[in-house]
Amino acid sequence: MLIEIQGERTGSIVMFGNVASTLLKMMGQSGQPEGAIREEDVPDALAHLNQALESVPDDTNDDKNADADDDSVRIKTRAVPLIKLLEECVEKGGYLMWKPQ
Repeated sequence: MLIEIQGERTGSIVMFGNVASTLLKMMGQSGQPEGAIREEDVPDALAHLNQALESVPDDTNDDKNADADDDSVRIKTRAVPLIKLLEECVEKGGYLMWKPQ
């Protein structure tokens, strides 16, 4: 499943459902495939995500079954587009929402 995440006044990004769920949970959300964050709560969600990512070791990937030395994309790398989207939401204002695509 793919999840589209978009801000009220921003563009959107699309992520694999499992990755989106992990990152949404790091933001303090339920991780459900559909939801929204009120405009006034977006800065806190961004702070929670950044704080959670700081505690993730640099060699941790988002595939719990992957070998440590494989070429899997790291969760910190997968988080970059979402962080940029959240920063844009904070700058331009508006809510953030996500839904299956």
